[in-house]
Parts: sequence; C-alpha cells; structure tokens
Amino acid sequence: MSEKWLYFFNILVSRWVNAVGPGGLRLNSGFGSSVRVGGSASGAINSGVDHSAVPINSHSSQESNSSTLKNSSPGQTNGRGGKSSKLAIKSILVVKWDEIGDMAAAVHVFGTLKSAYPEAELHVLCKPFVSTLIAGDPAIDKVITNIEDWQQRYDVVVELRGTWQTLRKSLSLRTMPKYRVDRGWVRFLQRGAQPHEVVTNERIIRPLVGEDFAISKRQLFPSEAEVAESKVWTDWAMNDADCPGYAILHTGARRELRRWPLERFVALSKWLLSEKTLIPIWVGTVDEESQLDEAFAMGAAGKKWVAPEWSSLLSFYAFIASSKLYVGNESGPLQLADIAEVPLVAIYGPGVPDVFYPQSTRSRVLHEVLDCNPCAQIHCVRPSDRCIDRISLASVQLAVNEVLA
Repeated sequence: MSEKWLYFFNILVSRWVNAVGPGGLRLNSGFGSSVRVGGSASGAINSGVDHSAVPINSHSSQESNSSTLKNSSPGQTNGRGGKSSKLAIKSILVVKWDEIGDMAAAVHVFGTLKSAYPEAELHVLCKPFVSTLIAGDPAIDKVITNIEDWQQRYDVVVELRGTWQTLRKSLSLRTMPKYRVDRGWVRFLQRGAQPHEVVTNERIIRPLVGEDFAISKRQLFPSEAEVAESKVWTDWAMNDADCPGYAILHTGARRELRRWPLERFVALSKWLLSEKTLIPIWVGTVDEESQLDEAFAMGAAGKKWVAPEWSSLLSFYAFIASSKLYVGNESGPLQLADIAEVPLVAIYGPGVPDVFYPQSTRSRVLHEVLDCNPCAQIHCVRPSDRCIDRISLASVQLAVNEVLA
C-alpha cells in the first residue's frame, strides 16, 4: 500500500512541478499523444493517452534498440503537426533507488537521455551497493549514493523509482526541478497487465526524448581492470579442466520462496558436468555462502565462488559474460546474464509474470503461474504445493538443451 501511495503523490508532485515551471513546451509522450509540460491555463499536464499505440510485449524495447537517432531533436513535435522549442536542459538527475536487477532493467535510460541532450550533465542517484554497476557508463557524469547529497536544482528529475525522501526533495524550494517525470504517472496510465520493466522505464522518459527517438540498447561497461579481474576468476574456473567452458549456477534470491530446491541444483550440476562437460561454478555473496556449503555437503559437482567484498558488480558481470551457460532463480545476477546475452535458463517462483523476464533470445523462462500469483512472497498459502517446486529437474535440463543448441 505504501508504494501505491508513493506513486499517487509522485503524480501530484510532478503535475505541480511541471505546472509552475517554464510553460508552453509540448513534448511527444510516446503514448500516441502528447504531454504538455506547463503553459496550460490551469498549469496541469494534458494527457489524452492512447495505449493502443504502445507495444507491451516484453521484447518490444529490444527490437527497437539502436544508438542511431531517428529524429533531429527531442521535444519538437507539438502533437498537432507543429513545432515548438526544444527544452533547454543543462542538468538531469535520474533517481533509481532500487536493487541490482531493477537497475539492470534501467541502464538504457542513461544512454538515451545523453544522446537526446548531449550537453546536459547527467547524474544518477542510487543505492551505494548498486553504484558499481553503472560506474563505467560513459553517459553518466556523476553517481550520487546518498539522498541528502542531492543539493542542487536540476532542470529535469527523472524518478524511475524513489522514496518519500526523494519526493520531498522535489518539493523543496532549493532542489525542486524545472520539470519532472516519474514512474507513478506511467503506472497510473497503464491498462491491463504491467508491461516489462524495461518498457516501463522507456515510457517514463518518452515525454523528454520524443516518440520517435531511438532508445539505447541495455549495456554495461566494465573497465579494463574489471575485465582483468574477471579473467583471473575465469582462469581459476577452468584450471586443470578438460572442458569447453563453465556454467554459472546461482541458487540465491532475495526471498526464500523464489529459491528452487537446492537438491535439484545439485543434481543439475552433476548432469552439466557429465553430459555437457561444463564445469558448474556455484556463485554467491558472503551471505549466500552457507547455501553453497550445504550444496557441496550434498555432493554438488563443480567449484564454489564467493564474491570478494572489494570486487565490483561489473567484474562479476564480466565473469558471467565469459560463461557458456547461466542457470538461476529470479534475482539481480540473472538480469546481468540477460544483458550479457549468455545462454540463460531463468527459474521463477511467485514473481509477477513477464515484468522481469529475460529479454535475450538465448534465454528460457520456467514459471508455474498459479491462481495465487502474484503474492507477497513471504508466507506461501500452499506450502505443500509451492509454485517453484513444480519446476522439475527434467524441465530445466530440457531448457538447457534448448539454449545450448
């Protein structure tokens, strides 16, 4: 309920901020109509949204991804065939106070905004442990990891997901932006099932870049040092092994109900080694190490890799990108494997269908969607028949065969 109220107040704040900002600019919204930012008699946002013009297929954003700019400049079409001035944007703040997988679904936003407004300073506000994922992005000029460090007034604030604190910043006379677009308004306008998270993030920035502006491809940018670090891990994985490569197994997930039974991962690891001649590499954080130890106590094949506390997410991403296969539960690392476009088998439990499915054509999703889906993912209402338990070892093996074919 709190998130719904946050969305609601985001809508009110964005309408108010845009109303009191410089008026008269009409931007193409990407929803089949236009959004007027200020300048109306009431100062409100005009939006006669036609959702029939918006693809909701989870692969729609990937299919249109391109670094080529399709129009001369964003914000030119006024929705009636006329022209209006381009927004004078010199500074942009993107708020993404979220987890690893959520950030992975939003990285295309940064390149798109920088392409649309190359002279603007682009800053990103995110959680500290997520910051290393975007540290190498050439589109980003500054990463902020403390909400209280937001001290300046930006021309535009793009709130992909914020908090009550970031909402307060948008209302402060010191930090209130000239323009604001947010997730709450997009979610309010959506009809039917929620689209893929990548598509939602694209829709949020459409009023800024224009309906025909090409959305950048999702990419991550590890440094040479991070690639070199990952190569050390790759060499370790392949040391003394007569195998063509390694397969990454990730048994962790934020919620226990999202975790495929550990004994099935163990059986899968033995099969991967014997039938696919791939070395299973069990990956996890320090907090997940006990799961990995339990798996090896059960006879797991392969090697255990625990992320060093000093390593970056981009080093881990490069390690994933060098693998021959990734199998894991719904989690942040799964989203990294999707961006890397490695052969991927994604195992889903009580999560909402489609919204965070991998988009790569080299992926397969296993998801038993029951009538109790979606749920709070805390207490299962059918503990003897959990949705994730319905995914058999044989179905995962079949999916592995398909993505490796």
